[in-house]
Order: sequence, then structure tokens, then C-alpha cells
Amino acid sequence: MISARPNLAYLKAAWAAHAGISAENCRQTYEEAGISFERVNHSWIVRKDDTQVSTMPLRYTRQELRMGFLGRIEMEARKAAAEIEGVLLRDLDIPDDHLLVVELEESMRHLRRKGARALAIFIVPTASAELSRRACVQIQAFLDAPRACLFAHRLDAEGYAGANLLAGCSKRERHPRASSYVELGQQIVATLNTALEQCLDATHEPMQ
Repeated sequence: MISARPNLAYLKAAWAAHAGISAENCRQTYEEAGISFERVNHSWIVRKDDTQVSTMPLRYTRQELRMGFLGRIEMEARKAAAEIEGVLLRDLDIPDDHLLVVELEESMRHLRRKGARALAIFIVPTASAELSRRACVQIQAFLDAPRACLFAHRLDAEGYAGANLLAGCSKRERHPRASSYVELGQQIVATLNTALEQCLDATHEPMQ
């Protein structure tokens, strides 16, 4: 049975294997990258250190191996994204005049094409949001391990970033790390709920 939970050990190993033969490491040998192969019947079992990261046919190219890594990584990354989104939808106090936007498919395209590791998530105001109560939140949730970067600002009348709503937060709150993507989502919620309440409280004085 296929697990609905992301395999964090696999993600760590597969991203490391991909990085070991990509970009500045494109000329590195498989041995130097810590990648080994075991032939089983008509295929190769590919391992990064002791973790299986792919299965390849007997004849393949280096580019096909890289794409094989990213294909399986995408499967696990989608599970991670689903866990984060589930927590945000359940626990994040998003005002009625703001929307949660999870750019899943765009992020997956960047993953497949460029090996990008981040899931982009935004909270944005709707057209009906009061000018004095608008905020913009950006979450960069990384898909190699449960970690993220958070940005949150009030918006001025022209829609530009104003006061930093996370100015009083610690680095750990702005750049959370966790042992699972569910826990990461919970940390994000705890930080952003406070920031959104600060910005969107109806008693907050309008910006000049």
C-alpha cells in the first residue's frame, strides 16, 4: 500500500543524489556523488549512500537519471504539499476578504524543469478588502525537508508592501524547521495567525 505521508528519508537522499550530478557537480562521478548501482534482472537499483532513490533500465543517460530522481521526488513532494495545505486550511485564520493561494502545479513545473525545491503559498486580499485591513503573506515551503521561510506585510493604498508584520518574530518563527510537514504547518499557523490578527483587527487604525 502506498503511504499518503511523504517519505522524508527518501526526499533527503534523492535531492542529495540529484544535486550530486547537477549544476556545478555535473562532471562529478557517481562514486564521488555517493551514488551506487546494483543490477537486478533487467534494471539497476540506484542508491544514494544506503537509500534507494531510483530504478533505471540497463541503458540510460545521465540526464534520464536526473529526471528519474525528479519524477519520484515530485510524488513525495505532492504528499508534503498536501500535508501543509491541509493544516493551513484547517487552522489558519484567514479573513473572509483574503484568499489562500497554493501554487502547487506551478511549483511542480519548476521542480521538474529546474529542480526547484520550494512550494509557493500566498495569502492575498480580495478586491473587496478594506484598504486599511489588507495584508500579503508569502510562504516558501521547502520540499527537501520540513522547513520554510515566511514573509508578511501590510499593504498600502497602492498595493505596495508596508509594515513588516513579522518584525517582532524570532528567526526561528520566520524560518521554521520541523520534524514533519504537519508540524511545519502548525508552526506556520501559529506565527501567521498572530500576524494576521495584528494587521486585520477591525480596531486597528487605518494607514495614512
